[in-house]
Amino acid sequence: MDSEARVGGKRRGFRRWKWVIVLLVTSPIWVFLLSNVFLASPWTCRWIAAKIQHATGMETTVGGASWSPWNGVAVDRIELLQVLPLRAALKEPLLKISTVRLTPVWRAWLHGQLEVQSIELDTPRVVLPLELVSYLARSAPPPTPPPAVAAGTPLPPAVVPTIPPAVPPVVGKPAPPAGPQPPTGWLRLKNASFAVVLAGSQQTLLEISHTTGSIPLSGGAARAPLKIGLVSAGGHQAAANLTASLDWTPPLLAMEPMEITMGACHLSLSGKIARFSGIPLQIEAHLPSQVLTEFAIPLGGRAGAESIAANAVFRGLLLAPGTWQGDLVAEAAAPSIQTASQEMKFDRGSSVTVLRHGVVSCVDARLTGDALSLLGNATLLTDGRAAGAIRLVSAPETVTAIASKIFPTIASAPSLTPLSTPQRAAFDVDVFGKIGQFYLRLGKEGPIVNLKP
Repeated sequence: MDSEARVGGKRRGFRRWKWVIVLLVTSPIWVFLLSNVFLASPWTCRWIAAKIQHATGMETTVGGASWSPWNGVAVDRIELLQVLPLRAALKEPLLKISTVRLTPVWRAWLHGQLEVQSIELDTPRVVLPLELVSYLARSAPPPTPPPAVAAGTPLPPAVVPTIPPAVPPVVGKPAPPAGPQPPTGWLRLKNASFAVVLAGSQQTLLEISHTTGSIPLSGGAARAPLKIGLVSAGGHQAAANLTASLDWTPPLLAMEPMEITMGACHLSLSGKIARFSGIPLQIEAHLPSQVLTEFAIPLGGRAGAESIAANAVFRGLLLAPGTWQGDLVAEAAAPSIQTASQEMKFDRGSSVTVLRHGVVSCVDARLTGDALSLLGNATLLTDGRAAGAIRLVSAPETVTAIASKIFPTIASAPSLTPLSTPQRAAFDVDVFGKIGQFYLRLGKEGPIVNLKP
């Protein structure tokens, strides 16, 4: 009997140890399953959304989260909503991401250091309303913008700007560090898209879509290509199948000059962004002198030139729209405008446009010739209000004929502005209103008509 009792006791002891062993072996599995149930819970999703909302200032929703040793940490269905005043007019969120996947350096996480090897964004889409940019830009008090020249006010003598050389970068390219470098950290994009829209009119001004590639953002120096599938402007395709070459030399990420063909124009685009406070950014575009083939313009006309050249520069702190600055200088030789019944030829053309504190001003635009000149300027304020002035100068009978053909709805003869010599007269058009609703005053003290977009 004693030997049977000892055997039974051994068996019961073995069963107890068997369950202990089973629990020890399966506990990581239970921890994994229970932790993922916890991450997918509504409470955790609201907590993650609150953290993102606190960092961005935008109302945020999160659909779920999970983790695994082989796939890292994933957060699903992230949406940053538009600001409340724009939400009724624009249904798409400011930012929508199908999945954000973090690939941690687990060894660092075990030591309490949240080090990430890569961040993957699956199908991210940014829909940026121009009205939001204007709202953010008003965070800094703007200086008094240059007013539009009122009709009847003589414009200063023509000054043809010259295309300046490329401006120096925000920061110079740093020298690569000596010795061994840490692993490069990557931001991986999968089918990303970016759109700038007018919320009030549901009009897409610029869209960059089908973008895929890896962007080096931390760690050691690296180079990588970025594929851009399509660029659209105003709803029309501008370029397709582009490849940007990225060069990361800490703390500077540079995009080497990329040749782009937009219609019949060929331009070069480059940029730099640095990992400093505020994230300084600079983008440059250069349009070398080339023939400008005819293209459509409003009111059913067409325009072209024997040659055109331009330089554009944008710079500022990415996270502070009030610091954004831009300059666009363009010039043309022998430009022409063709309407249904009138052709206007000029000797030269030029324009200077600047962006300061959210205010965009075309401070001077000119098409000049011996027999005919077209002058103008315009300003767009941060709240969407705009004003401009256009002046057509030529012999009185020529001005009258052109104005009557361009604006056939004028009931009486166009109201002209007399100049210092009777051989010349001007037809002035004032433009004023708000984005989506502009008005024209046709001639000095002439009728006001609604300009429908």
